[in-house]
Amino acid sequence: MLFILLLRVTFLIMMVLFSGCVFVHSFSPNAIAQQKFPRRIQQQQKQQRQRQQCPGLSSSSSSPISLEWIEFFAPKIKETSEHDQSEQYTPVLFLHGLLGSKRNFATLANFLGVQLEKQRRILGVDLRNHGDTLPWSHSMSYPHMANDVINFLDSQNICKVVLVGHSMGGKIAQALALLYPEYVEGLVVLDIAPVRYSREKDPNWRAVEDILHAMNDIDIETSTTDNKITKRDIDLSLRQKIPDPALRAFVLTNFDNRNNQWKIPISIMVEELEQIAGFDLVLPSATNTDELSAATAIQHVYGKSSTSSSSYEGDVFIINGGQSRFVRHAYMDKIASFFPNHMLTTIRGAGHWVHAEAPDDTVALLKRYLDR
Repeated sequence: MLFILLLRVTFLIMMVLFSGCVFVHSFSPNAIAQQKFPRRIQQQQKQQRQRQQCPGLSSSSSSPISLEWIEFFAPKIKETSEHDQSEQYTPVLFLHGLLGSKRNFATLANFLGVQLEKQRRILGVDLRNHGDTLPWSHSMSYPHMANDVINFLDSQNICKVVLVGHSMGGKIAQALALLYPEYVEGLVVLDIAPVRYSREKDPNWRAVEDILHAMNDIDIETSTTDNKITKRDIDLSLRQKIPDPALRAFVLTNFDNRNNQWKIPISIMVEELEQIAGFDLVLPSATNTDELSAATAIQHVYGKSSTSSSSYEGDVFIINGGQSRFVRHAYMDKIASFFPNHMLTTIRGAGHWVHAEAPDDTVALLKRYLDR
């Protein structure tokens, strides 16, 4: 109980938008192990998986961004036999949301790793224009960001992966599953839908835009050596637009107090809000994009082939917060068209940051999905 309490407190300090609420599942986590996914008979995962040959990727002049990464958990190698040491379960890769970083999932991922019966590597990355990943880029299209993740997987010789993505990271994970399904063995999406959000119709997205604009409006450039702007100054400046102190603390994790600057390119993010709000699987830099498929656009820019499909047939598990409006009933047809083999559960007491507001319940759901 003490560990779970510490887990809750750690996440709430970093990311919580709404105060914690009583947790109620739409169904028991045990149901994941028992319920069959639609249009497909549930089969037991093989207890051990041999590495397969990775799909080849050719180099091009438009290189992807090399993502900084961290390994949260690595299973202990069993010394039982040579056969056991050569096989392992599919790794899990966490993809953070907008303004986040690889460290957002550190506590949860470590706790998950210990809890899993089918233990496996659990990793996280700093996505493009986030965290420690450099250089910055002027494009934040989902095909570009998905390709960054593919580049990371290839660098780690990871041929198959289970993706767990929150918010923007969830959209990247969905884009990757559609563009490169051969890489994705499983997909867990935390409180986001593969749709275009708008300021006019989606108050949750309007709040996101307001946060980015408030950050961009802060005049850091005019500060001097003798009169440096501090995190406290920024916190005071953001209070009107971001009244929640926990959310401001999360935003301020992106400010480098030592160098007196943002760690991330806020102005570029503001410019790319339309891309981030949408779910376009055609690269904006490709010519005649209205007539190009996502696969053709990827090949046009990167010189590589994609096995893009209009849908991903693997098992997709969507976990949404009951207090959030990012996954609505109106979006279910679109979700089903992209992911016909999906299952949805709701943590009714949680908001958009479901993993922060209900970390122990999120771990329980992830464990059931991964150990099924």
